[in-house]
Amino acid sequence: MADTPNPPTSPWMTAAEAAVYLRRGRRFVIREIKAGRLRGAIVGQRGGGEVMTRADYCDAWVNEHTVPRELPMRVVAPRR
Repeated sequence: MADTPNPPTSPWMTAAEAAVYLRRGRRFVIREIKAGRLRGAIVGQRGGGEVMTRADYCDAWVNEHTVPRELPMRVVAPRR
C-alpha cells in the first residue's frame, strides 16, 4: 500500500498557539483580536466560539507595533 500523504497544515492557529508564537499570553491575544488591533476570526457560535488568527497576521501586528529605538552602546572598561 502506498504511503498516504500528510494532510495539509492549516495557516490558522488558535489563540493559545498564537500566544506561543508571539510569546504573549492567550488572553492578551484574544483581547487584541476582539479590539480589532490583531486580525483574526471567531469561529463558531457556541460558548463564544474559537478565537483564531494566522502567523502572517501576527507578523503584521508585530511590525505595526514595533518602535525602532537606538540602543546605547555599553562601554566595557579594559581588564587590568
